Parts: sequence; C-alpha cells; structure tokens
Amino acid sequence: MNYFSSRNTRRFRFHCSECGLLSAIIAPNNKLHLHFSAENMQNPTHFGWQIELNNPNNLSHHQPTPSTSFVKTLNLISVNHLSNEAASCMVSKFGLLENLKIIGCHGLESMSIASDTKLLSLTIFDCPHLKSLHIRSYKLRTFLYRGKFPWFLPEFHFNLGNAMLDSRQGPAFNTFKICDFDRVLLTIKNSEILTLCKWTFEIDYNSYVMPNATKCSEQVGRYTKLRHLGVVKIGRI
Repeated sequence: MNYFSSRNTRRFRFHCSECGLLSAIIAPNNKLHLHFSAENMQNPTHFGWQIELNNPNNLSHHQPTPSTSFVKTLNLISVNHLSNEAASCMVSKFGLLENLKIIGCHGLESMSIASDTKLLSLTIFDCPHLKSLHIRSYKLRTFLYRGKFPWFLPEFHFNLGNAMLDSRQGPAFNTFKICDFDRVLLTIKNSEILTLCKWTFEIDYNSYVMPNATKCSEQVGRYTKLRHLGVVKIGRI
C-alpha cells in the first residue's frame, strides 16, 4: 500500500493479487473515488454486476465504522470482471450513500442497482458494452446516463428532478423495438430538468439503419406530456 496526502485530500494505492491496482481518493464533502486498474479495453471480458445499497438486512450485520459511515458520494471507475464483486461488497457497507457514479467500466454487459432507502443520484457514463440496466430505487431524484441506449428496466416511475439521456450512438442492441422505450418515457415524465442528446429526439430517417429508432424518438415529444418540466437542454449532436 502506498499513501499520499495533500490538504483536505488523501490518496491511497493498493496492490491486490485478484483485482490488480486500486487507487482510492478520499476527498472533501464525504466523497470517495475508487479507480480500479483497467484491463484490455479492446477485448475485455464481459460480466454482469449487481449492487445493493442501504439494505437494512445487510447493514444490521455490520456496525457503522468511521471508514464506512462518512461516504455519501462514491465514484467507481474502471470496474472489471475481476473487481466487480469486491466493489459490490464495499458499496453494501456504505449505509449513508446518496450519490453513486459508475464510469468507464469496459466489459460491463448487464447491471442491477437496488437501493431501499437513501440513493438520490445515479450517474452511469461511458460503459460501452452495457446492454441491460435494472434500477430499483425509491428516492432517486437525479439520473444521468451517457452511452449506447441499453434495455432499461426501472422498477419504479421515479420523480426525477434532473434527467439526462445521452445516447447519441443509438441503441445497444439491434433488436430494439418501440415498446422498449416506453419504460424510459414513464421514468422521465416528471422531470424538472431534462437533457436529451441526438438519437432520443432527432427525426432523421437516414441516421440509423433501424427504422424503429426514429419512431421511438418521435414518441418523446408526442406522448410524454412533461407538465412539470422547467428546463430542456439539447446536447451537442
């Protein structure tokens, strides 16, 4: 283990035989960054990942400690098939976690995130192989997604204050149908701030090989009836 310290920020570097190199940064405002060593990005091993947060049954077996009770914002970067179980185990002990960011996880093909109580914000960026995303969260208020559009499986129609869908590369699978977009429309319908990028709103029939993609895009404006919407942001195309 290597240790580095600067004002208000502490950095650790761990060497693990199973997970490789792990860099941890403890930042102000109860933030923890965990950066796992990335494997071959050109040909990564695909894996599924399950995260369970704030489960009272799990937390009852673990008394809060200074190392777990302070984390409210967690960034998980470059998790792979070797480190996903270790990451899930760590996350399950953070009983006060409110903000979760998952970034740059190559090989991640399916993901399930469950939070029974406190998770307020979820960000998933740049996981290029993600095809299936399941979310169960009662109190989610912010959902930011950037990447190919996956098969989206929310268990609840969230009352989102801020939603972003940046799927300018189109859907993650070739069998995408109009009905696959319905769950997303229900999820974003109460958003106060909504950011859309390219594919989710364009009406260009020549942009994608799949004819259904454009039909799904048309539904955003035709069926959502975003009565609570305060701000619409159109991302760069």
